[in-house]
Amino acid sequence: MERQTYANHVHRPTAWLVTWLGSVTALVLFAWSAYSEPSAISFGLVVLALVTASTISLVRVFALRLQNRIIRLEMRMRLTKLGRDGDMDRLGIPQLVALRFASDRELPGLFDRALAEPLSAEQIKRAVTEWQGDFLRT
Repeated sequence: MERQTYANHVHRPTAWLVTWLGSVTALVLFAWSAYSEPSAISFGLVVLALVTASTISLVRVFALRLQNRIIRLEMRMRLTKLGRDGDMDRLGIPQLVALRFASDRELPGLFDRALAEPLSAEQIKRAVTEWQGDFLRT
């Protein structure tokens, strides 16, 4: 597996994107059909396509929320080892997600810096020098 760095860490869920684009395309085509030739079936297909696109979107949102909860728990455990879990609530989820890429050795300093300078998630990730890859994020 390729070594993960800031430059290549972004995950793009291609299968989800293709599925979502397909459902939105179907929605547009069915809506055009319902507009051109109104019928109960064509409106039913619009509703079905809308529900499908919404479901696919919700599945992604729910997966990301769950991953963020797991990362928050992981960071709480890592920061508890450092005696710093009390300060964790001062950072937002995006910042905690960014901090998870820091190695155990550089985490304390970067955590203090994120609190002192209110660094954004992007700034935190750019500041990581010993990158800890996340190959399981979906």
